Amino acid sequence: MMDADFATASLHETAYRRVPRVKEKYRATGYLEGFDATTLWFDAVWRDGVVTLVCPRLNNLASLFKQGVFSLDGKEVLPRIAHYYRHCMVTLKSPLPAKHVALRIGDSVIETTVHSAEPERFCGRNVIVTMSKNNELAWIEDFAKFHADTQGAEAIIFIDNGSDLYGMSEVQTVLERAGLDALVLRSELPYGPHGKKPYANTELFLQTCALNAVRMRYLSSARAVLSCDIDELIISRGPDTVFQSAAESWFGYKRFEGVWRYARPSDEDVVRHSDHTLSNPAKKACPPKWCLRPDGPLKDLQWRSHELEGFHLNWVFRTKTFYYLHCFDITTGWKRGANVHDYSKLEVASKASDLVGIAENQPQVRSGRSKPLIGGYPQYAYRGMRDAVLRRFVRTPWPWQIVGTAIALLCCILFFGDLDGNWSETDFAMLIRTMDNSKQMHVMLNRVDTWF
Repeated sequence: MMDADFATASLHETAYRRVPRVKEKYRATGYLEGFDATTLWFDAVWRDGVVTLVCPRLNNLASLFKQGVFSLDGKEVLPRIAHYYRHCMVTLKSPLPAKHVALRIGDSVIETTVHSAEPERFCGRNVIVTMSKNNELAWIEDFAKFHADTQGAEAIIFIDNGSDLYGMSEVQTVLERAGLDALVLRSELPYGPHGKKPYANTELFLQTCALNAVRMRYLSSARAVLSCDIDELIISRGPDTVFQSAAESWFGYKRFEGVWRYARPSDEDVVRHSDHTLSNPAKKACPPKWCLRPDGPLKDLQWRSHELEGFHLNWVFRTKTFYYLHCFDITTGWKRGANVHDYSKLEVASKASDLVGIAENQPQVRSGRSKPLIGGYPQYAYRGMRDAVLRRFVRTPWPWQIVGTAIALLCCILFFGDLDGNWSETDFAMLIRTMDNSKQMHVMLNRVDTWF
């Protein structure tokens, strides 16, 4: 079996199955039914002399790659496997573009096509990546139009997870009507099961695999990429759009938290984003989402829905300049349970006016669209050298990243304190407070005795 839009390899016709690594006591009801036991790789992509197989985390299936033999267009190749939290990346050297990849295990042969990378369509553009299943078409259009009008989004890669309420052409229509160049892809693989804390989302393979597959196939040359869901609306607290801010920053990376919004009671059949004018001040912030320049210093890192995997300085890039409204009632229950909120704890949000543009369909200024880099070749050369230096920093072992960041913060404090002649204990307090907020710093301090 192979998804039409992805080169997906399945183990359905073999005896091999992936086994969950989450222990049974942490599995919620229906865990095994939602668990993807049969997908060996989600997609196969050729780029820059390498075929990469984007796999759900292999777990016990990693042994198949040691037992079996890989081939590209009939020529045997050796695999290299990199393991991550929810996925694995298997790389196969291929100087020339390959058309087919196969794995022979005993008498079984698992084979798919290989997609060559196609970055041209989204080169230099502001792109949204999102995944959806059976969300109302009105929600999809509102989401797309809001970000086109307020954040300068130009294109979207929309990954449909097996919707059965409408066809892909209908999704294409509403996205284009909202003003976006839309690439609609489809995968019917299971989204994944929810476990019990602390393993609630451990084996949600699909979204992570999809993010990294489209990263490699389509988005390596985009100006900036925003990862968010249909129930999330990005808000700027300043004049810049999130795309502009990420594209023009040194590291090309911005993370921002969300706040829950709840819909006011309504007699309408379909609740809309614009109905979400209530908030709960006691509710804690939603996990950060991100916007990234994919050809920047962090280009080699793996994407996850809330952070870059393996990057121990994710916490440094949180910004208050942006936040997102997490609209509670824009849901089909596909990803979270159908919870009911207590209206007695809700109040009118002070920023409810952020949603008026959707409610009244008011035209808004489209700012932050992609523009050529000013300054010509010298400016490009400077940014290239800067990115190269920062990329080397990112590749250093994480303890030295933390130490280097601490030294840089301390130097800034001393420098600016010396400039204003008013250096004080509050400057040190700011540094200590920053470090206290880093779980990576706590881990580092706990391990410090092993370094010497």
